[in-house]
Amino acid sequence: MYNTHVIAHRQILRKTIERFLALLVQIKIWRVRPIIIGITGSVGKTSAKEAVATVLGAKYSVYRPPKSYNTEIGLLLGILEQTSGFSSPYKWLKVIAGAKWNAFFGRKYKFWILEYGADKPGDIQHLLKYVKPHVGVITKIERVHQARGQFKDADAVFHEKKHLATSLGHDGIAVLNYDDAHLKQLEGKLKAKTLWWNREKGRQGIAAKNFRNTLKGFSADLTFDDESARAHFPVLGSYHSNIFLPAILLGAHYGISSKKSIEALQDFTLPPGRMSLIQGIHNSHILDSSYNASPTAVLAALELLKELPAERKIAVLGNMNELGEYTEAAHREIGRALDPWLGLLITVGDLASTIAEEALKHGLQKSTIKILTTAEEAGALLKKELQKNDLVLFKGSQNKVRLERAIKMVMQEPQRAKELLCRQEAEWKKIN
Repeated sequence: MYNTHVIAHRQILRKTIERFLALLVQIKIWRVRPIIIGITGSVGKTSAKEAVATVLGAKYSVYRPPKSYNTEIGLLLGILEQTSGFSSPYKWLKVIAGAKWNAFFGRKYKFWILEYGADKPGDIQHLLKYVKPHVGVITKIERVHQARGQFKDADAVFHEKKHLATSLGHDGIAVLNYDDAHLKQLEGKLKAKTLWWNREKGRQGIAAKNFRNTLKGFSADLTFDDESARAHFPVLGSYHSNIFLPAILLGAHYGISSKKSIEALQDFTLPPGRMSLIQGIHNSHILDSSYNASPTAVLAALELLKELPAERKIAVLGNMNELGEYTEAAHREIGRALDPWLGLLITVGDLASTIAEEALKHGLQKSTIKILTTAEEAGALLKKELQKNDLVLFKGSQNKVRLERAIKMVMQEPQRAKELLCRQEAEWKKIN
């Protein structure tokens, strides 16, 4: 009974804080009158936010919240330039005081670039009640967040995410990925002007082809309206074109040439844990994609690992969470993608062990497979195992996996963990 009362009290308090922050956000929107760009999708929201900010920042004043502030309270805190108070009443008092000051006196920016997250039906619609953007960008639709109480399938994910585009009026702009079968369904059905990337030749928009991946980034042939050029981007993984192409499109819409946009993106770096190259011990190299994992993202990361040059390639793969009935099939799909090109497979977590089982069936030698329970175990094994010129990929979900802990154990400069790795705040260290 006591616990029930405590939970109810906390829920009431949370809602009260949320409504108060929402009021402050409305005051700030009225005062600043920014152009609001909202970004959603199953993958790449934070990276796309940073890419758009980099391009528009070449000409305009731009604000985007730090990290992945895309939940009900997170979105509001991000706009008010505050961080979460987590479970500390004292910190929340400071947050509320800072939010009040920011609403009335905070700096003005021409553009706000915001993330809109959705873990379950209704989430995007709820966020739109608080902050309706002028521009909506949707990166990709995938079968994610499939656990009980979340989405039934990819169609359900699309049904929710599409509200960011369908909510736009005639004066709005939707920026969409034509390669995505779900998003393609919106063609000709939106009130807003629609800008597409990855459309086939002869259609308006921007597209990329002929990719080449190296340890210094990727290059591609870009076609933009009647222009074409070879461009290099200083991040790992050609699949990241889905964050750069919408940024270049928006730059062009707001008067920034594609050439200037590409120049601005030469200084771009991905947020921690989204496929960063980190120097490892014994002159090894780490591909840090530890922030989160979905089936499509894992397969893309493995394809990159396969393509990049290295004397030995190692994959450390953790559980992929929130996949519901699709969980076992998704992990087995990853296992089937692992051929003998992989020198060592390390799985972390009970779900990920299915990857190892399937990889063994499809040709990976038993001597090259290690099934572990925790990130710390993986780090301890790699401290003994890593050799010169090894290339090791870390990819797994967040909750109860936390592969960044293993990376910290084998990176050449662990003292730079706070700078280079995800989830290094004190509050995160208390969470499994």
